[in-house]
Amino acid sequence: MKTRTVSNTVGYDSWASFYDEYPNPTLASDEIHFPVVWSHLHHKQVLEIGCGTGRHTEKLIALGNEVVGIDVSAGMLAIARNKLRGKEFELIQADFMTYNGFPQNSFDAVVCSLVIEHIASLGSFFLKLSRIVKGGGDFFLSEIHPQRAAGGSLAHFKDEHTQEEVYLNSHVHTDEAMCNAAEKVGFEIERNEDVLGNSALAALRPEWKRYDGIPMIKIWVFRKKE
Repeated sequence: MKTRTVSNTVGYDSWASFYDEYPNPTLASDEIHFPVVWSHLHHKQVLEIGCGTGRHTEKLIALGNEVVGIDVSAGMLAIARNKLRGKEFELIQADFMTYNGFPQNSFDAVVCSLVIEHIASLGSFFLKLSRIVKGGGDFFLSEIHPQRAAGGSLAHFKDEHTQEEVYLNSHVHTDEAMCNAAEKVGFEIERNEDVLGNSALAALRPEWKRYDGIPMIKIWVFRKKE
């Protein structure tokens, strides 16, 4: 099977129109388990890094939060704007790593789902994050499990026109590297959870039963020290 690697902007623009319907067990695991972790957020100033099609943005808004979403893909944001029509929100098309429009200590919480694999430098990422999160604020992070990432299971999709496997620019990060980068700039680890494939995942698609007991994603919660 032919494969090609594209930039994240090009890749997610191409993927956008069918991203939410694409059979993706990683995304499904995230959808089942991640929102529960931040469901207590109400009436907070929340930044969502890599908000994509607005999967989690919609839920965060429904909880009464003031949400700002940032994403590199115009295609993904177009889907999000349509999905969130009639709601109050702000979406920014930009790369979080190069965007400088957020004031210091401007967010009570930050949510980030299936994005960190696209960040080359964890140190630079957490340093930037530490400047915009208020003291005592939380960073909720979900990512493909490092064990799967190390085995080559990184972001990709099949082009519906060419049938090529399209891979995006991704990086493998260990749990140790993630925690070290966070702690170095003043975050404490509140949660570090391996999420395994289970019956809830298999119920969505019978073939996903093969993931039963396999680490699918990892969820972290980091709190910025006061």
